[in-house]
Amino acid sequence: MSKSTNEVLGTANGPVMWILAILAIVIVIIQSVMIYRLTKQRAKGGIMSDEEIKVCLKTGGVTAVGPAIAVFILAMSMLNMLGAPMTLMRIGMIGSADTELLVSSMGTSIAGVTLGTDELTYAAFGTALLACAITSGGYFILTPILCRGLGGSVTKLFTSKDKNKKSGKAGKFIKAFFSAIFPLFIFAGLAASQVAQGVDYLIVMLIAAVVMFILNRLSKTKNITWLKEWAMGFSVLSGIICGPIIASIIK
Repeated sequence: MSKSTNEVLGTANGPVMWILAILAIVIVIIQSVMIYRLTKQRAKGGIMSDEEIKVCLKTGGVTAVGPAIAVFILAMSMLNMLGAPMTLMRIGMIGSADTELLVSSMGTSIAGVTLGTDELTYAAFGTALLACAITSGGYFILTPILCRGLGGSVTKLFTSKDKNKKSGKAGKFIKAFFSAIFPLFIFAGLAASQVAQGVDYLIVMLIAAVVMFILNRLSKTKNITWLKEWAMGFSVLSGIICGPIIASIIK
């Protein structure tokens, strides 16, 4: 590692960057607590029971384990290239290490530096920071604009009891679309983009799907409640474990 790169990384890991990173993480934690409290309040208004809320929290926590491991592995490479504070701040706010790494590389390329290969300069580090900030700026600007007023409409849709039979059928279809069909299209699109990368990706996806199916069937036939909550987490972990093995066999 060159003297210039060491100097830039010294600044990137300096106290000022750490203060800014910790401040950003604290804001994210406060937002998470506020969102959790508001969601729990709204859910208790007739949408979900306390038991259902607990199940959702457990399922969400377990499901997050697999992606968190993948993010952690990618974050290790960002630590060496851009420093710990920036990595912590960006991963803590956005949570997509591959996106952040791609955007950072695009930022440094503007300054004429290939991230991870060329000597890192202050200009390259600054453009990487700016590129990441602009990328996340879209979330902060568009989310309040697009989501404003949707909460009340969604609540009415899923809690109202329409006495009109025809309207009731339409309401059921809309509920089914947003709760099952629409998410299925999103996951299908994400899965297609991964499967297109090679046969090994397809095999790993099928293995994870089979594990998910078997665990769900077991939880239903044997009446194992906790297994249903952990099924997706085990499915993701099976994909992470089998991925390198399948890739080494095929390639």
